[in-house]
Amino acid sequence: MIRFDTIVACITGPGPGAVAVIRVSGPEAWTVAENVFEHWPEEPQSHRAYYGTFAHGDDGLCLPFAEGRSYTGEQSAEFSIHGSRASVEGLIQHCRSAGARMAEPGEFTRRAFLNGRLDLSAAEAVHETIRAQTRLELEVARRRREGLLAGQIAEFRQAALLALGAIEATVDFSEEIGDLDGPALADELESTAQGLWDLAERSRLQRPPESGYRVALVGRPNAGKSSLFNALLGEGRAIVTEIPGTTRDTIEELIELGGFPVRLIDTAGLRESQDQVERIGIERTRAASELSHLVLFLFDAAAGWSEEDAEIHASLEAPVIKVASKADLVKELPANTLAVSAKTGAGISQLEAALRAHLQSVIGEDPGTALLNDRHQPEVERAWEAVVAAQNVLRADLPIDLAAVHLRDALDRLGLITGETANVDLVDQIFGQFCIGK
Repeated sequence: MIRFDTIVACITGPGPGAVAVIRVSGPEAWTVAENVFEHWPEEPQSHRAYYGTFAHGDDGLCLPFAEGRSYTGEQSAEFSIHGSRASVEGLIQHCRSAGARMAEPGEFTRRAFLNGRLDLSAAEAVHETIRAQTRLELEVARRRREGLLAGQIAEFRQAALLALGAIEATVDFSEEIGDLDGPALADELESTAQGLWDLAERSRLQRPPESGYRVALVGRPNAGKSSLFNALLGEGRAIVTEIPGTTRDTIEELIELGGFPVRLIDTAGLRESQDQVERIGIERTRAASELSHLVLFLFDAAAGWSEEDAEIHASLEAPVIKVASKADLVKELPANTLAVSAKTGAGISQLEAALRAHLQSVIGEDPGTALLNDRHQPEVERAWEAVVAAQNVLRADLPIDLAAVHLRDALDRLGLITGETANVDLVDQIFGQFCIGK
C-alpha cells in the first residue's frame, strides 16, 4: 500500500445541482471527516452511511471507507450535501483547514492505480466512461474497467515469461538441463502470437472512429437530403426550402444509432452549376462521400430515377444505400428501394435499421470486444511482432539469447498497457487528461 497525503475534491459535476459529493482520501481522511462532520461516530463502520450536520452549516450524509476498501485503496470518506456553490466550496474549505489539500486532476484514480486497485488500462477506462457518448463506448469502457483486457494481457505476459524462463535456464544451466528444443518452444508460443494478432485485428476493425462513423447524405438538389437529415436528428438543424441548391456547404452532427456513434453529413446537391459558392459546396460533397463509411443516396420518388441519378450513383466509391425520398407523394416505388418520407416519418425506422445492419456487418457481432484504444493498439501490434520474431529465432536454430531479447521486448510492450513497465512520464500524461475529482 503506497501512502500519500490527504486530498479533497468534489467528485460530481460542476453545480449548482440538487446533490454534490465531496471525497476526502488519504491517511488522515477520517480525522478530517471527524473535524467537519458533527455526527461522526466514535467507532465508524466502513461503507455505512451516517446522517448529520457539517461544519459549514449544511446537512447530509457521510460515508466512510476503510483503507483497502475504497476507490483509491486509502482511508476515505465521501460527503453527500446540497449541490449549491456555497455549500460545496464551504465544505471543501473546512476540509482544507482540517488538513486536506485540493486534489490534482485524476489524482483519485491515479492513487487507485498506484495502490493496485486498478491496472493502467482500467484507469484509462474510467476516463473513457466519463467521456462516453454512446452505449457502445460505455460498454467497451465497462469491460476494460472490470479487467477484461488486463486479464488477456496477463495471459500473454505469463506465456512470454515462461518461454523466457526456459531460455534463460538453458543459457545458465545448459550442462545440467541440456539443450533447448527451439522449435517445440516456438510451437508453444503459437497460441500467444495468434491471440495477440486476434486482439489487435479485432480492435482495429471494430473500434469506432473517435469522430463517429461517417454517413453522408448525397443526391441531386432538392432530393430531400436536408429534410431526412433533420428527421434522423429529430430537430430542424438544416435549412429546408423548395428552392434547389439551398444547402451550400456540408453540415455535420453526431448521433447515436443502435449504440454506434454516427456522424451524419448533409451535403450540397450534385449538379452542374455556374455559381461559384455552390460549386465549392459540390466539391465538398464529393470529398465527403469519398471519406464516408457509408453513403445514403437520395432521389426524389415523385420525380423518379433519372439518368443523372444513375450517373452520380455509379460514381460513388463508398458503400451505398439507395433511398427514395418524398415517398408520401407516390403510390408505387421501384423494387428493392428503401422509401422514406421525412414529412410523415414513414420508412425512417426501416432506414435506421438498415444503417444499424450495415454497421453491424462491418464491425462484427460483438463490437464490445474491441478493447484496445489508440494507445494500446500499437503496443499489442509490436508485442505480436516481437513474439513472432522470437519464434523465428527458435525455429532457425539461431543463438537463443536473441529470442530472449525479443521476448523481453514483448513483455515491455504489454506492460505498458497494464502499467507494469509504464514510466512516470506516461502515467503523468494519462492522468493529466482527467478532470479534478476523478
